[in-house]
Amino acid sequence: MKVTDPKTLSVYLRDERKRRGISQSQVADLVGLRQGTVSRFESSPEKMQLDTLFRLLSALELELSVTPKGSIKPEENDDISGAGKTWTEEW
Repeated sequence: MKVTDPKTLSVYLRDERKRRGISQSQVADLVGLRQGTVSRFESSPEKMQLDTLFRLLSALELELSVTPKGSIKPEENDDISGAGKTWTEEW
């Protein structure tokens, strides 16, 4: 999956949590966070700390991979937003 903004990432993590049948409280307990922190990440990820992201990834047994732009083949670009938008800004 290709993630190009904080909201797409938070939606993916929320959907993965729900797919696994895990509550926000359960995720929080697994990695020493409060349920409110998980909720805030899912609703306003751009305001969260990186540490929170990595804790949530750990709780869901996920990992983050970073690749150079253009290195992912189009068929590997599973854009969950369905909008087919491409990130146009440079970081």
